[in-house]
Amino acid sequence: MRTTTLSGQWELRAVGTDEWLPATVPGGVYSDLRAAGEIPDPFVEDAECDVQWVAQTDWEYRRTVTVDDAFLDHEHVLVACEGLDTVATLWVNGIEVGATENMHVGQAFPVGDALDPGENVIRVVFESPVEYAAERAAAHPYEIPHTHYPVEQPGRPFVRKAQCQFGWDWGPCLPTMGIYREISLIAHSAPRIEYTTTDQDHGDDGVELSVTVGLDVPVAGEYTVGAAVADASTRERVTLDSGRQRVAVALTVEDPDLWWPRGYGDQPLSELWVGVGEADGDTTLDEATSTIGFREVDLRTDSDEVGRSFQIVVNGTPIYAKGANTVPIAPLYADVSESRYDHLLESAAAANMNTLRVWGGGYYEADYFYERCDELGILVWQDFMFACALYPADDAFLDSVEREVRYQVRRLADHPSIALWCANNENEQALYDWAADHDAHEAHLEDYRRLYTETVEATCREEDPSRPYWPGSPSSGPDTSDPSLETHGDVHAWDVWHESAPFEAYLQTEPRFVSEFGYQSFPSVETLLTVLDEGDCNPTAPLMEHHQRNPGGNERILTRLASQFRMPTAFEAFVYLSQLQQGLAMKTAIEHWRRCKPTTWGALYWQLNDLWPVASWASIEYDGQWKAQQYMARRQFAPVLVSFAPTHADEDENDEAGGAGAGAITAQTLWITSDRPDPIAGTVTLEILDIQTGTVAREETVDVDLAAQESTALVTIDRDDLSVDPTRVMLRATYDGPGDSFANVAVFEPYKRLDLPAADVETAVEGRTVTVSTDETALFVAVDPGPLRGYFSENYVHLAAGESRTLTFESADDRRTGLVEHRLESDLSVTHLRETY
Repeated sequence: MRTTTLSGQWELRAVGTDEWLPATVPGGVYSDLRAAGEIPDPFVEDAECDVQWVAQTDWEYRRTVTVDDAFLDHEHVLVACEGLDTVATLWVNGIEVGATENMHVGQAFPVGDALDPGENVIRVVFESPVEYAAERAAAHPYEIPHTHYPVEQPGRPFVRKAQCQFGWDWGPCLPTMGIYREISLIAHSAPRIEYTTTDQDHGDDGVELSVTVGLDVPVAGEYTVGAAVADASTRERVTLDSGRQRVAVALTVEDPDLWWPRGYGDQPLSELWVGVGEADGDTTLDEATSTIGFREVDLRTDSDEVGRSFQIVVNGTPIYAKGANTVPIAPLYADVSESRYDHLLESAAAANMNTLRVWGGGYYEADYFYERCDELGILVWQDFMFACALYPADDAFLDSVEREVRYQVRRLADHPSIALWCANNENEQALYDWAADHDAHEAHLEDYRRLYTETVEATCREEDPSRPYWPGSPSSGPDTSDPSLETHGDVHAWDVWHESAPFEAYLQTEPRFVSEFGYQSFPSVETLLTVLDEGDCNPTAPLMEHHQRNPGGNERILTRLASQFRMPTAFEAFVYLSQLQQGLAMKTAIEHWRRCKPTTWGALYWQLNDLWPVASWASIEYDGQWKAQQYMARRQFAPVLVSFAPTHADEDENDEAGGAGAGAITAQTLWITSDRPDPIAGTVTLEILDIQTGTVAREETVDVDLAAQESTALVTIDRDDLSVDPTRVMLRATYDGPGDSFANVAVFEPYKRLDLPAADVETAVEGRTVTVSTDETALFVAVDPGPLRGYFSENYVHLAAGESRTLTFESADDRRTGLVEHRLESDLSVTHLRETY
């Protein structure tokens, strides 16, 4: 077999024009036009609106490739395309050799009859996805409803393309086109391995491993198919017809080390070798390797006294899923890189996350994403790529979706990190909620059944029976038409953001699993200044509002901020407070839902990463900088959590709350929650600190002895028992025992009412460490490394008077320690809450 890569330099032009521009493959039209200086950077100001014509235009890529006679003498000569986005026709020497309309399906087109010895011209012509979608929407016999956004292109449900590229409430509208993954020429006369999938049956004697091998067979005949992993191997003689064939072989792996999610064990990985050979077994004709981990995964949805459980179970152990949702790593394919994936996933791991949900409105991530999740022990909840819409279900559309599901499940099924296949994002909610009164509702019901039950689910279960499948997110399960039952399945908890409910509303819920919830904040000023002028750095400036896609979002941030903090004196302080506010919202929710074990078994906030510089729900900015919430997530998701559960006064308890009014905190209850799979014993120290003097008004130590994954209350501190004015009180709890944990704090008053001293916070740099110290109590002490990419071991910390904390900087760019030290000394800045007013 011979392979010739076609990735690299191509040429690009608008169809019907004469000017060819340089282009790069993998890549896309927007990336290439930006690199050629033909369009402005669409991220800057509102240039996005000026480049919408790009998506409304047909584009053509071309390059030449030289092949020899020996290459063409093979039985099969193919052009293999791992990603064509989206409506594409492939031409070789003026002969049409293939077409596709689905960016989520890899293609292999026969081209032997079109190629000549010597130079050949390969062209890929892309039809405008906007025009394609609009034409099909207009021709459809009834409307297919979908959500709408401030900047968008129409018709997205009708094209199998990343839906968020048509505009979203956190992302730009850039429906790009291009060859976005690898493309190559392949010539072979012997069977070629196209994919492998595995199925594991764990028993007392080891793991029975079934390996399915997908083959492209040019010539029928007798062959051997073999597999080897760890100390086990097998080789079987098989008879293969020509065409695409599947062969299954089995082998037993005795007592393998098990793969576990982060926090529950190690992540040993094994190389699986698969080969196809001649009938005598002496010559290998093709071989492939992949990496697998030995583990069992299940979704436990048992009836109980609450309703139905929702637990991801690995190797028989329930896993408390801690993490976030991810959106595509970048909107322009030229910006997708392994270093971006490394930074994102290592940041998730550093924040004690063990689960990420690949949200269904983007694209299936590159192989490298899943490989790193395997290595880091991060479970992947994998949506199929349908989001916030209903979809057509004509035969052509369903055939395309079936090919998509087969291709993606086969591509990803060997990864131990894939824990769950999920049909869609919020489409069941659309069907039974916001689109339920549509005139075509009965047709929509039938479309939904044909698409998700008969096509997506049936195909997924056929290709991968080893993993759980879930009918949608949110969903209460296949037996109910109400997708939002708190007692069943997973929920999306959006009342606090979209309905402006107070943060305390989270405390009134006890769901089984929360797969979406979030609160917005602004990105750093440094990030904003890459796309805006300094004069536009105002939360209500028109260009700032262009970089806020959720209608009313900036107003909502400002209104809530006024209820919690004193008005800041500068825009930098406003950004800092907006990030604190986001972190406090997530802290309220996550800590509560962790205390709700064993009812609640997962909290995945929206969202981990940004798609461009924007005010959004992300905890990591587009260029990689950690927001406050990303640092706070490290504490919120610690294996052992100490937290405070507040009790709020109602109207009748006004006097008991010291006259502070309804809603005031009348008590704080200290809890400890363990996600460790083994029992733990230790102590928790509780301090009642006087913020003004920095002294400890009261201290007590509580012994704890917890069963595996237990959560329990320890002690309650009543407001009327405080010996210090509540505006000067800070509670601090610290755990000492096995398992990583962080100190946690609580107050009895909104932060704007606290009597904070004017602290002098100083920093000292030595190598990669920064020591912060303060003469007076300082809350949310934040150090900023300036232009250095990376993150600190801890940040946004609370320091009592006279305390110090040493933080270590982890460089994302593998910088030398001497350079990191120099940059920190020159660019480091520090702030804290009292400095904002």
